[in-house]
Amino acid sequence: MKGLFRFAKKERLTLPQDFRRVMKSGKKIASKHYLLFLLESEREYHRLGIVVKKEIGPANLRNRMKRYLREFFRLHKHQIKGTLDMIILVKKGSLPNRYRETEEELRKVLI
Repeated sequence: MKGLFRFAKKERLTLPQDFRRVMKSGKKIASKHYLLFLLESEREYHRLGIVVKKEIGPANLRNRMKRYLREFFRLHKHQIKGTLDMIILVKKGSLPNRYRETEEELRKVLI
């Protein structure tokens, strides 16, 4: 039970070629604050990549957005159907103020 809600290193998209592959061949879903790229994977687990451009704002705001997204993934990865490589890109403009807003928006799209 202890490791069930971890965000393990193997669950992260880190390589640039993985990001390119998912963004080029993956299914694109837009929500109010995020752009999601989803690609079916052969692995037994989901992998997450996060893109927050500098245009979004100062470093503390970008880091907060990444924390929100990692926390959502960590708590809800077992509810997402299939095995996916997913990239979540934060859109420029209006940003969610609270984690709850992020959670509600992504639950509608992914779960």
